[in-house]
Amino acid sequence: MKLNHISAPLIKRGVTVHHAHAQQHLIAALLPDGKLQLERESTDKRINKSSTLLEQEIFTTYSEKNKGEESCASWLLRLSFSDPSTPLSPSLDFWRRFSGLFIHHLRLTPELEELRDKVSVPLAAEEIDRLMETVPALTGGEYLCPDLLASFWSKLNNAFTQSLSDYAGTVADFFHSFSPESQLLGRIYFHLVENKNADLPFAFLATYATRMGTEGESRHLPLKYALQEYQKDNAKLLNLLSTVHRAARESKLITDLLESNDLFSPLAWTAGEAHTFLQEVPLYEDAGILCRIPDWWHTKSSGISV
Repeated sequence: MKLNHISAPLIKRGVTVHHAHAQQHLIAALLPDGKLQLERESTDKRINKSSTLLEQEIFTTYSEKNKGEESCASWLLRLSFSDPSTPLSPSLDFWRRFSGLFIHHLRLTPELEELRDKVSVPLAAEEIDRLMETVPALTGGEYLCPDLLASFWSKLNNAFTQSLSDYAGTVADFFHSFSPESQLLGRIYFHLVENKNADLPFAFLATYATRMGTEGESRHLPLKYALQEYQKDNAKLLNLLSTVHRAARESKLITDLLESNDLFSPLAWTAGEAHTFLQEVPLYEDAGILCRIPDWWHTKSSGISV
């Protein structure tokens, strides 16, 4: 299929080009030198307004930043914040998932506000393998390899830190400028570990991060101590628990833990209770709660039974 390099004026006018019965959508082609190039390709699929607008935004960023080593990272950073429900070409959708994974890890980085443009987000080898397994058929796909993915990840990190170094507001404000729904990591952590009790084989504990070290480093304490620390400052306690209340709006498990005050105590759980918790981890993380869970859960499908 012939690829047509698209001109910036065409995108900016929002013109959809028709050839016979096909429209054209934006794709990301990988060149032999390892660079990503945005092009147009014919498609029989209907292109809706939200897709057209997103393509315009992405290509505008691509056109403005299409110089130097960070050219691809700038539009990938913009793409990472886009609504995953907005239809895109398979190649752009892959790079949205890739860059979205970076933002997911970035959002859950502890003390991100303090780190700001010094942050470095790691990409595990297992995650690279999973990404490589989901690469769709794309132009130049034969050039894609784990090392190149790692290189794009590093460029994304650099694009974020450079953008943030030029930004006067908070990290949360920076995220909200791209996506008002984005929630950064709060100070509450959920921990699930395996227990030797055959009837109650899992243990759950909620903790919170507080600065107690001699050099001001962060320490984790069981959440019950927050009730003591903020017993005379209800506003600060509510602010601390805001991520939990956000999660409770979507989770009956967390709602029950809050209403019973069990959230503030160590708990021994059945396999069924642990399974419910593990299935809801993405929900908790979306609310801004970091979850420490057994490593084996990450390697199994969401349909696992325990």
